[in-house]
Amino acid sequence: MEVLKDPRELEQSNRQIMIKNLNDVYSSVEKLIQRTYAQKEADLNFQFRNIRTNVSQLLADIKNKQLDSFSGKKGSLEELYRTEDNLLNESIQMKDTFSSLISSTESIDVFLLESLIENLKKAFNDRIIVDRDILKEFKLKQMESKSAERVMSDEKQRSVKEESQKITSTGKRQTGELSDSLNKSRLIMVPSMSSGTNPANDNEKNGNEDIETDVLSKLYNYMNILEHKYSSYQPEVSFNGEYIGKRKWKVNISDKLIFGNIMDTVLKPLLTFETYWHPFEDLRTIIQFVQREANAVPAGQYKSLCILNLGWNPDIKEWVQNYMHPRMTLYLCNLETNEILFNSNVKNADRLKVWHNLETYTALETDIESLIVNDEAFDASDVAEMTGLSTEGANKFLSKLLSENKIIDVGFGTARYKGMKK
Repeated sequence: MEVLKDPRELEQSNRQIMIKNLNDVYSSVEKLIQRTYAQKEADLNFQFRNIRTNVSQLLADIKNKQLDSFSGKKGSLEELYRTEDNLLNESIQMKDTFSSLISSTESIDVFLLESLIENLKKAFNDRIIVDRDILKEFKLKQMESKSAERVMSDEKQRSVKEESQKITSTGKRQTGELSDSLNKSRLIMVPSMSSGTNPANDNEKNGNEDIETDVLSKLYNYMNILEHKYSSYQPEVSFNGEYIGKRKWKVNISDKLIFGNIMDTVLKPLLTFETYWHPFEDLRTIIQFVQREANAVPAGQYKSLCILNLGWNPDIKEWVQNYMHPRMTLYLCNLETNEILFNSNVKNADRLKVWHNLETYTALETDIESLIVNDEAFDASDVAEMTGLSTEGANKFLSKLLSENKIIDVGFGTARYKGMKK
C-alpha cells in the first residue's frame, strides 16, 4: 500500500535537497570559471560568471522560506506530489549536468545550462502551496488508508478464523458430532470499505442471520434493480441542494452490497450512497451501529445509508423516523413490503431515497418539463421549489440547460427563462 507523505515534511525535505544540489552546482560553476580563465576562453568565462550570478540568486531565493521571489499556487494533494517530484528531478538533472562538464572536453552548450536554471526556477514557481485545504485532504487520505488497512487486517483475521472453524467442523464431522444448523447456507451482507465500521465484524447475532431462499431471491432482485439504476443514471441533487449532475459518479456493485460516490475531488467523495443487508432486531444494537457509521463520515462529506431487513420491530421503526445526524441520512427498508422508513424532516431525504428504493429515477429535466413547455417565463426559485435544489444549485442547472440550447434567457438581465421552441 502506498505510504502517504506529509506535505509539510515533503516540502521541507525537498527544499534541503535542492539547496544541497544548488551548492554543488555553484561549486561546479566555480571550477568551470577557473578552467575557462586558465584556458583564456574569455567569452565562455564571462557567460559562466553570469550563470554563477543566476545560481547564487536562485539559491538565495530557495533558502528564503518566505518565497518572496516566487508566487506558488493552490492545488490538490495529488498535484502537490507531482510538482514536488518534478522539482526534485529538475534539481538533480541540473546538478548532474554541471558536474559532468568539469571533466568533459566537449564543447559546452551554454544555452542548455541557462535552460536548466530557468526550468528549475519555473518548477519552483509552480510549487503547490501547503495550505489548510491540502492538509485537510492529506488527513482524509490518511483516514482512508488506515481504514483500508483495518479492513484488510480484519479480512485476514476472519479468513484465519474461518479456516480454523472449517478444520474444527471437519474434525466433528468425522466423529459424527456436526450440528445440523451448520449445514445451512449463510449470507452476510457488509458495507463497503469506505464505511467507518464493518457489520461483518460485529459480534452481535444480528449480522449473521440465516437467509432462506425466498428472502435471498428478494434480496438479490433488489440489488439487481439498484445496479441498473446506478449504471443508467447519476444523482443530480445533493443533500444540501447543490447541483451535482456534472460531477464524477463512481459505483461499486456486488451481490453483497452496492455503493456509489459523487466525487468532490479526484481523491475525495462528496456524497456516498450505501445499501446493504443487516437484519437488526435490537434497538440498542442498531443505535450503536448507526452512530459509529455516522461518526466515521469525515467533515465536508455526507452519507446516505440504507439498511435492508425482512421487517423492523416497532421501536426501531419509531426511532428511525426521528433520527438525525449532520453528516448522514438513514433509511430502513423492509424487503417484504419494499417500504422505506426515514426522517422526512431531514432536508432532501425524500429525494435521496430514490437511490435506495425500487422506484424509477426521474431526471431533473423531466421534473421541470412543465416549466419548459409553458409559455410563461420562470426563474431559479421556481426550479428550486420543484426539484429540491438550492437557488445556487438551480442556477447551475439552468446554466447547463442554457448551454445545451434547451432554454433561452428572456429576462434581459434578470435571469428569467423560457423553453426553446422546437
